[in-house]
Amino acid sequence: MALPKEPRQKMINLMYLVLTALLALNVSNEILNAFKVVDNSLLSSNGVINGANTTIMNGLGEQAKKDELKDRVAIWKPRAEAAIAKAAEMSTMIDGIKARLKTASGLKTVEGKEVYKEDDLDAPTRFFVKQGEGKKLQDALQKYLNDLQAIVPKEDQKTPLPKLPIDLSVPATQNSTNKTWEDAYFHMTPSVAAITILSKFQNDVLRSGNLVANYCQEQVGKVVVVLDKFEILTSQSSSYLLPGQPLEIKAGIGAFSSNAKPTISINGVSQVANDSGFARYTTTASGSGGNIPISVQFKDPNTGTVITKNTSVSYTVGQPSGASIFLEKMNVMYLGVDNPLTISTGTGKAENARVSFSGGSITGSGSKWIAKPTTEGPATVTISVDGKSYPFPIRCKILPNPITLVGDKPGGRMPAAAFRVMGGVRAVLKDSDFDAQFLVVSYTLAGNGNGFSQYTAVPINGATWGSNAVISQCKPGSTIYIDDIKVKGPDGRIRQLPPMAFQLQ
Repeated sequence: MALPKEPRQKMINLMYLVLTALLALNVSNEILNAFKVVDNSLLSSNGVINGANTTIMNGLGEQAKKDELKDRVAIWKPRAEAAIAKAAEMSTMIDGIKARLKTASGLKTVEGKEVYKEDDLDAPTRFFVKQGEGKKLQDALQKYLNDLQAIVPKEDQKTPLPKLPIDLSVPATQNSTNKTWEDAYFHMTPSVAAITILSKFQNDVLRSGNLVANYCQEQVGKVVVVLDKFEILTSQSSSYLLPGQPLEIKAGIGAFSSNAKPTISINGVSQVANDSGFARYTTTASGSGGNIPISVQFKDPNTGTVITKNTSVSYTVGQPSGASIFLEKMNVMYLGVDNPLTISTGTGKAENARVSFSGGSITGSGSKWIAKPTTEGPATVTISVDGKSYPFPIRCKILPNPITLVGDKPGGRMPAAAFRVMGGVRAVLKDSDFDAQFLVVSYTLAGNGNGFSQYTAVPINGATWGSNAVISQCKPGSTIYIDDIKVKGPDGRIRQLPPMAFQLQ
């Protein structure tokens, strides 16, 4: 096709080409947001890995108390500690690289929040490729991988170490010929994508340390438990029956061994124990109830001594009556959660029963129902069957406040590296029968002491704190305050919880 000769048309074509090039360089908000979602997910995963490391070290601490395991713990616990420490050190280094990259991308604080040019294509290229920071990172990751693999020498590996997830090969791309590692990952990559890539390597680092630490714990082995305590176990189909209803009793011993199969007597009659060590006895309820004696005789497999254990089960025979109710979660209902009830209509037909709840809604059928209170205070569950109504008073209350944690700690001393990788604050309802989820809405994160030239406070929305002016500056000797904590429970109420403080080591 011939080029236009008219100067005006030439200028129009040239402007079109420039506009097309600019559009090709533009990174859409949808793509930037997708990278931020992935980055938050990786940071959350890092917190889970850190919790798993704590569990490993606690387990090794418990194993160290066993005389038969002390020698093995002395060999493998320092190696597990070294793996976790090296992972934390490498993770801290990557956090520093993130902070420097954000600075290169125009980092500033706006209304207490960190803001940088997320779609900057030049800063990552300049920082990682031209200034050589990408090569330094690759070398540091390779050294970390070598150090981690050297923690357990080949001669001490009864089974091979698990494959570690750190991959330092140049990723295959459409034009990967002669590309360096840093070119493949960071050349013309938006800043937010480069941060996400760093979080990916950070997750690989922490996961690798966790795999080596877990391998070390597995080499300690388990304690062989000798069964030397035995107790009689009984169960009965019901402790309250109507006349003519069957009563079934099961009896056996705890810590049952096939070498110590018991001889069982229920109500004076010898019973045959099954392969599970239990015997079954069935009778028919009559009179007003009674006591049924049980005797279990067995041989202690450790000493050969014959042992006899005696107990009894009791039951009551009631007379036909109207409806009854049993609250499976105490006699209190809580707003915002499902409150299960087991409802009995006595001698009335369950299919004819109607159930209502004055404090909210209730759904279900047969004996199983779910109540959902909407109003705090006294309420009534009413069961109507066979022309009669039976009211049952209920107290409706608000769920108690949860506690706030960073990792598994409500405050106090914590290593600086461990604190940074926790990633945020969580709210947990302790000592409750309800699996009620509380969401952290917002809080203020503040720091002073070592690493801070002045008291620094940053408002946080949501649970995760990401990377900000407080997290990037905290180090051993810092004091971190978490205040003005607001959480939302399943009832939709916003609650303010007490502050926390951490002294970083």
